[in-house]
Amino acid sequence: MKNLPFVVFVCLLLSCSKEDLGTVNAYLGQEIKLKEGQAALYKNTGFDAAAIVKLKVADVSDGRCPSDVFCITYGSVEVTLTIGMANEKGETITMCQGDCDGGSRFEDEARVVVGGMPYKIRLLAVMPLPSLKDESSKTKEIQLVLERG
Repeated sequence: MKNLPFVVFVCLLLSCSKEDLGTVNAYLGQEIKLKEGQAALYKNTGFDAAAIVKLKVADVSDGRCPSDVFCITYGSVEVTLTIGMANEKGETITMCQGDCDGGSRFEDEARVVVGGMPYKIRLLAVMPLPSLKDESSKTKEIQLVLERG
């Protein structure tokens, strides 16, 4: 009975862990929507594609103008992705939409090589727009496409 409070504390601590968003199964050319931290597995067949490609949304940094505010500039949103073979760490790339400052990073389309095969990632949308009134706009959903490239 002395250990009961400790056991209850540990159980409560474990129940507060971050939500598991799961993994989405997808195919090349399919438009998919992923949340920050979520991944997609592309199980490919044939000689012209890597067997299993994993694409994960690692981070979203949204600096766009809130939808309920008048802004002089649109701002930008940056999405950091990791892509590689399912059992590897993968390559990290940053994509951007909006008033991106160019430079050495990718914009809304990126070309990468995974397992010796070229792929193209297109960042289609990041929703919803930020809002000062609506707190639910903090959870971002990223719409993208992975194709052979």
